[in-house]
Amino acid sequence: MIQAYKHYLHILLNTEQVSEDELKEASIIIVPMIIGPVSLVWALIYIAFEQYIPALIPLFYSCVSFVNLWCYKRNKNLLIVQRVQMLLVLILPFLLMWTLGGFAQGSYVMIWAFFAPIASLIHEKEQKSQYWLYSFVALVVLSVVIDPILITHYNHTIPPLAQEVFFFLNVTAALCGIYLLLKYFIRKTDINTKEKLKEKHNELMEYTQDELTKMFYTDSLTGLPNRRALIEAKKEINNFSLLLINIDTFSQINDLYGEKFGDKVLIKFSEFLQENLKKNPECKLFRLSGDEFVLLSKEKNRDTLKNNLTKLIDEIHKHPLTIEDHDIYLNITVGISFEETELLLPTANMALKLAKKESKNIVFYNDEASLNEEYENNLKWIQEIKDAILENRIIMFFQPIMDNKTRTVTKYESLIRLVDKKGNIVTPWHFLEIAKKAKLYKKLTKIVIRKSFEAFKDNTYDFSINLTIEDILDHNMNEYIFQMLQNYGIGERVIFEIVESESIKNFDTVERFIKKVKSYGCRIAIDDFGTGYSNFEYLMKLQADFIKIDGSIIKSILNNKSSEVLTSVIISFAKEMNIKTIAEYVETKEIHEKLIEMGVNKSQGYYIDKPSADLH
Repeated sequence: MIQAYKHYLHILLNTEQVSEDELKEASIIIVPMIIGPVSLVWALIYIAFEQYIPALIPLFYSCVSFVNLWCYKRNKNLLIVQRVQMLLVLILPFLLMWTLGGFAQGSYVMIWAFFAPIASLIHEKEQKSQYWLYSFVALVVLSVVIDPILITHYNHTIPPLAQEVFFFLNVTAALCGIYLLLKYFIRKTDINTKEKLKEKHNELMEYTQDELTKMFYTDSLTGLPNRRALIEAKKEINNFSLLLINIDTFSQINDLYGEKFGDKVLIKFSEFLQENLKKNPECKLFRLSGDEFVLLSKEKNRDTLKNNLTKLIDEIHKHPLTIEDHDIYLNITVGISFEETELLLPTANMALKLAKKESKNIVFYNDEASLNEEYENNLKWIQEIKDAILENRIIMFFQPIMDNKTRTVTKYESLIRLVDKKGNIVTPWHFLEIAKKAKLYKKLTKIVIRKSFEAFKDNTYDFSINLTIEDILDHNMNEYIFQMLQNYGIGERVIFEIVESESIKNFDTVERFIKKVKSYGCRIAIDDFGTGYSNFEYLMKLQADFIKIDGSIIKSILNNKSSEVLTSVIISFAKEMNIKTIAEYVETKEIHEKLIEMGVNKSQGYYIDKPSADLH
């Protein structure tokens, strides 16, 4: 019995560490376990003061409580215990007050009856709990009505000292009991709230992951499957031909009418292609990038493909695209490949280049359209990169990031540029992939790190440096970063942007790196969030301080509901996790104002400022 008391009291006093079922059982069983013996003592006290009739009330309560506990031990029916105890707690205090002579002699006893409506809030449905409160109020009203009669007929007087003792014991015990019930009620509410939040969170995660997957594999402008979807599709197919379709002189449309008009042309052209491909359901259409589209087809006969494409080109010539009262006449060039899956896209690209060079509409890849030209180009760039490293022609550009709250620039992103031998500034798009293949990438990364630290050592700006997962997993690169942090002592202003777009497998090494750089005060940003490893579990494991929302989402946020919803989900999650958000590719005032309205913390893009060699 003593162990049972300790067990249930421990549960009620340590509500954070127990389950809801344990709390419910303890809150019900503790009532007869405590009040049963106490009532017996109470009855003996009343008998000592020759209050025999009032003594019957606690004595009756004590007997019923013990029977109640005995029954529970046998049948484990918690509901019967609960109902019996609530009924006793509601009625018996009023009966005791009436036998003592009403409000004048025993109003303090009535406090016990208030346990019933409080307990009903916990254990009953909302509608039923009201009945217990109404019953309590009805008994109070009845007590008021019969109180004059009780005063008239009550002949026994409890000594003043005994009244004080009774008052103290009753009020103290009752309030302690109410406190325990309320504590349980608050704990239960807290558990329910957490469960609802968890359920909502899981729904949000499920929705978010679905949306992320959809966005990851869908072109935001045309709604077609994108390059990533093409890569996945190529893994699952065999014996397909690949047609790389390019709109001729599309840049002239952008220059003449503007980029927004050009986007409308791309949308209309994609719709035109989809309409013409309805007769060939086995064909799959993708938007690769810019003005390039890819068609995967099961058709392997060259003559059939050429005839079909010739008809398509004729249709394009006959039916101009009507956009904003302008008739836009297009022409396309197509490179076709029947090579193995991994070579389909690069060989089709070679065929496309040859078609452009020879002014043909359609070219099939063969040995004559080899990759020699690309290899020659790669060799030229490898030498250019090596010379640029030796001649200190790898320079840094810095793009400002605006704080949307203060509308001031407090942070920059470091971006690599190459100055060619003619003095032209070359963006990494032209040389970074070649540098990776030539194993020059890590040298470039170290130059970026060193020159970034040099650029920011004497000012107060925060600055971010891009790192790939390969950089983080490289021991030599780790040591170089730690040494730079040690030498310059400005780690609290450094943000490392993780730009890897694939799933991270070796989390232990990555987590060790993050823990180490954070010991220097550095922070972590996740670049291009909304694509790649955009998984909230990864986000928490990477201990991110910033999320950079992918530019493909931001660019379409004004006219794409999915982009807006996804951005909203990312912002909500980030706020919940106390992570700051940064929007990339903020190119217009309208997009910037929309992001501020949605609660994005910082903005980066051409609307804020273009990358520059100078800090300003």
